[in-house]
Amino acid sequence: MFIRDIKMKIRSVRYDVEESLFSKLVGDDESIIESENLEFDEAEAIEINTEGKLKDDGERVEVIYDESEITGMEGSHTSVYFEKKNDGLVCMHRSGSVSTSLVFERGKRHHCVYNTPIMPFEICVRTIKVENRMLSDGILSLDYVIEIRGAKAERTKFELSIIE
Repeated sequence: MFIRDIKMKIRSVRYDVEESLFSKLVGDDESIIESENLEFDEAEAIEINTEGKLKDDGERVEVIYDESEITGMEGSHTSVYFEKKNDGLVCMHRSGSVSTSLVFERGKRHHCVYNTPIMPFEICVRTIKVENRMLSDGILSLDYVIEIRGAKAERTKFELSIIE
């Protein structure tokens, strides 16, 4: 197993969108194509530089870091990982003050639970794009729509870059 300390930059831009993931049929490819051209309301952008660890056991690659006050998830620990044989399927696991496990796979919807100190929420994630160049360039980009059941959906563009 290979483990090394890394510095990384995480950029996230979120937009409210007029879409309901819970009402869409699974495999509704037309809505995925349409969502690439959605009109956005005001964007919320976050950019942080942080430290973490990169693990590679030969089959699975994992980037681990602690969340900060800036992200609103202080006290949470995040792990982003993928299998080398299927780098288009990326998982994000959070534990601590908030916890969840999210699955990102282009063109697919995944349901999960988002646990907060107040109460758990059901969420749905539909991934528009996964660009995984972690092994070649140290960059992972995700473009997805996420919705907490009963709340407005948000489109998020997330990029994690390892800084040499």
